[in-house]
Amino acid sequence: MSDDRTSSSRFRLGPLPDPDRLGGPRWLSASGGRLTWDQRRRMLITSFGTQGQLISQRLRRRKPATVDLADVVRMPDSRLVREAEEAALCQSPAILAHGYRTAVFARALALIDGVEVDHELLAVCGLLHDAGLFPSVTGEDFTLRSATIAADVARRVGHSEACEHLFDAVVVHTTIGIEAARDGALGAYTQFGAMVDLAGLRERHLPHDLVARTLVEHPRKGFAREILKGLAGEARAVPGGRFAFLRCVGFGPAVRIASLPSRP
Repeated sequence: MSDDRTSSSRFRLGPLPDPDRLGGPRWLSASGGRLTWDQRRRMLITSFGTQGQLISQRLRRRKPATVDLADVVRMPDSRLVREAEEAALCQSPAILAHGYRTAVFARALALIDGVEVDHELLAVCGLLHDAGLFPSVTGEDFTLRSATIAADVARRVGHSEACEHLFDAVVVHTTIGIEAARDGALGAYTQFGAMVDLAGLRERHLPHDLVARTLVEHPRKGFAREILKGLAGEARAVPGGRFAFLRCVGFGPAVRIASLPSRP
């Protein structure tokens, strides 16, 4: 059932994370998205751990689902999400399909982890987290453009109380090592959902049929080529930024060899 109430209780928002943290909106404004040497060092250590998790997960049996995930493939039925879907059409077909897959995987992982997050806002983040990736803009981190689009969608439909939360989540989602408790569940699970699709990280935490069905509805055709083009453009636009760092730690090859769904 569609619910388009506009009261402050409309969403499960919780407190905003620290905007000055690494990857937060005020960090982005102050730094232009460029990482310090110490930040790169810490992210490098975290990236090694992430690569180890990816290998380990591929070697383990797929985890059985313990919660009902029947509805996560369908987007929440609300004016906000419909407006986000309309705004998401500014993206190429390959990036748009990635947005849908990210939204599905993010919502499924939050349910599996038992983490409280607003699924309507999480769907919006998934759909629009890469909306500003093309074209790249010299000196401007693309998440600023994506976050502005997401916040503007909420504002247009009368949900101004959600704007800052959407903005924060989309800006932080490309930061290696974010956590739901510190960085907010919206941003963390947007990243987790995207990483399922990008590199297969945590893919084996999801039911095989859920992943397969999502790929049928939103195919990955041409996605690796398109996202790697965006990665390269962003790295050139913001030298020393988060996408430039990802290129240095082997993110590109991980995307190229990702195969979804993995074995049942």
